[in-house]
Amino acid sequence: MMLQLDRTPGEVSGAHHDFLAAVADRLGSAHAAFFATPAPDGDGTLWIADGTDSRAPADLDPAARAALHRYAGSILSDIRRVAERENGGIRRHFAVMRRIPSLDCLYAVDGRAVATRWGTAQGNDPIRALDDGRPAVTHRGFPGLPPRLLLSALAGTAAGFLVGTLMLRAVPPPPACAVATRPVDLPRQKWQSHDLSMLKGCWHRISNMKTVNIVTQASTAVQEWTFCFADDGTTGQQTLRYTNAGLCTSPIAAHFEGDTLVIAAERCIDQPHHNTFVQTVYRCTRDDDEKATCPGYTVDPLVPSPGPPGVGIFQRPGP
Repeated sequence: MMLQLDRTPGEVSGAHHDFLAAVADRLGSAHAAFFATPAPDGDGTLWIADGTDSRAPADLDPAARAALHRYAGSILSDIRRVAERENGGIRRHFAVMRRIPSLDCLYAVDGRAVATRWGTAQGNDPIRALDDGRPAVTHRGFPGLPPRLLLSALAGTAAGFLVGTLMLRAVPPPPACAVATRPVDLPRQKWQSHDLSMLKGCWHRISNMKTVNIVTQASTAVQEWTFCFADDGTTGQQTLRYTNAGLCTSPIAAHFEGDTLVIAAERCIDQPHHNTFVQTVYRCTRDDDEKATCPGYTVDPLVPSPGPPGVGIFQRPGP
């Protein structure tokens, strides 16, 4: 369902819609969903998002706000790297569209960050501080040269190539050089072929970092939430490290159902704090080369009437 998060006077520009379409086309729906959709409403604009629950920043505790900011920073950093690396709509509009009046415009919708009033702030850029600062990976060619120098360079290159060809028989070939490339965490081909080995190692949850007591409805903030898999990706361990110093671990098992990655997690029990994270099944979809969205469905007999799934996004830990 569509949730109304905010309302502002006046209409937004066509550039807002162009930018949103460019992000969705290049990076996918998960990145585009970070930006609330601007919708005309008489003489104003509604900022809406698809979800079942929304919370204003003032309603979040410090740990939840910090998790919200980490999620926002991760999404914006991805988009910024595309803007730095590629020409197109994202580069053209990003510097303006990323700006929001304040961090109070970041809402939590089903545990993920959603920005309102984006592209409407003139001088403010508070969200820039959330960027991870990692540079875009670029592939550089030869620098541009004036035409006369370019002809000389080409002639010199041709002469060098001829000499080098004549010397091939006298000089042994050099060893092959490996070009270092950043590995893709979730290769599309492996996902589509249901190759679980791509899960090897640990994955960190970066959104909706809390658990809710099914009796009291009190929430507990999670400092670190990980899935760590064996080499073949079929089994592993879930770990929740809470901000109150609580800790629990539980076994997990993975398999594919169609193109949905299913991760079954047993109960995760923190005995010192009398806290049990119930048996859960995560049904994950691939967002891009780095992230997967994993709604968690309660399947524990302790919970006769489970609520809606808690949605979390997982990715590899940063460098």
